[in-house]
Amino acid sequence: MDIREDTIDKIREFNRYYTVQMNFLNTNYLSTSYSVAEMRVLFEIFINEKCIQDKIVQSLCIDKSYLSRILKKLEMRGVIEKSKGESDKRNWVVCLTQVGQKEVSRLVEQSKIFISEKIANLDAEQCDELSKSLALTIELFKIAERDFKVIPFEEQYRESFIEFNKDWIITYFGKIERQDIEEFENIDKDIKNGGMIFFAVRNKKALATCMAKPLDDSTWEICKLGSNKNLPHKGAGSAVFEACMNWALENGAKRLFILSNSMLKPALHIYRKFGFKEIKLDNYGYERGDIAFEYIKKK
Repeated sequence: MDIREDTIDKIREFNRYYTVQMNFLNTNYLSTSYSVAEMRVLFEIFINEKCIQDKIVQSLCIDKSYLSRILKKLEMRGVIEKSKGESDKRNWVVCLTQVGQKEVSRLVEQSKIFISEKIANLDAEQCDELSKSLALTIELFKIAERDFKVIPFEEQYRESFIEFNKDWIITYFGKIERQDIEEFENIDKDIKNGGMIFFAVRNKKALATCMAKPLDDSTWEICKLGSNKNLPHKGAGSAVFEACMNWALENGAKRLFILSNSMLKPALHIYRKFGFKEIKLDNYGYERGDIAFEYIKKK
């Protein structure tokens, strides 16, 4: 048996074990009145605060008509509410009601208690080993499902870096600031000084981009995370962001720093997902800046 076949068999074995252990085969999850699918939709909305219906379809790989039925049931229960999208009136924006916020918070705690009981017999070292193994499993699956490559800076994608970033800045804030222009004009200088721009590329077309550059001997900035609004790019933003993090940490960074705006929910979700913590500043640098994050390298 070759390694690929063995891997397939191990994944199938894991699936058989995991679906039973996590109570996925019962009609209602954790003896609640919600199905597994309903719970997962609620958690998706909870994590993102607001969700466009089509984004839930993409994130959960769920049939659109099935999602519509789930949302209808959840709306009838008073845990979610829907409104028309500003740019696309055919696409619903979904968020939790106050009742929904309390309900999902309760479900999260119930889920934590359930899992805590499952790992109660593991000591601290075993918990750490399990945590790292699960993180690696998720990362490998993400790599396996990608239909794009992550590459360091190439001249042919320079304009994509500038275009993607100009697009979201103007869309959300109406104007390009002086600092933006300086960054666009100093790409070569930043790379010469050790920084790097990464691109997620499919069929020679850039899907997303992000930049890492040193601010001093120990602090690096992760900035200019942008994506192609004309092409599907699921996972591309996270992939280039992670590549920038790794580049900075491998090249001596002890601290990573990000300036952003609190309305950019998808970007903030990425930052928090990778372990960044919000910090307060007296001056956020950009007119649009109102939130900052840092990541301290683990020793």
